Amino acid sequence: MKKEKKHVEERKELVEEITIPVETQDIASLLEEKTRLADEYLEHLRRVTAEFKNYKKRQARILVENRQLSNEMLIRELIPVLDNFERAMDKANMSSLESFFEGVSLIKSQLDDILKKQGLTKMQTIGVPFNPVLHEALMHVPSEQYLEDVIVEDIHGGYMLFDKVIKHAQVIVSKGKISEERKVKSEK
Repeated sequence: MKKEKKHVEERKELVEEITIPVETQDIASLLEEKTRLADEYLEHLRRVTAEFKNYKKRQARILVENRQLSNEMLIRELIPVLDNFERAMDKANMSSLESFFEGVSLIKSQLDDILKKQGLTKMQTIGVPFNPVLHEALMHVPSEQYLEDVIVEDIHGGYMLFDKVIKHAQVIVSKGKISEERKVKSEK
């Protein structure tokens, strides 16, 4: 109750300070001016809203066009690789296995170069400490050569596009050296 009374008293004081004696004509013209300003602001707001909606549509269209263009550029670079694979397959029956392997190796190298230029890198795994953010452990094995939690074998390589993992490496991780007790138990 006390808070409400205090609030009412404060409002009365504010109204008394603001109240300026004006004639009725002045109030009508002041009201018309304020109405005109409000209408002007409302129209401005509507225009800005419409422009923003158009901007969003335009940006969405540009985003789609950019995606299509970047895909087109990548595909244009991959078409020669596809052509080389077709040539290799056509000549596979006519040539020796060694020359076929050499041709496929060149095609793989060409593909690797294109993907590297696009930001794709293959993860280095063997001898690297296991990191669950980058790697997927398929198995843990004892190892005389590697310390515990170090990758000993790469089953399926992992890939990163710039700094983002797009395929986790599937790896085998070391348990560390086999202790003498475990050796004796495993032999029995």
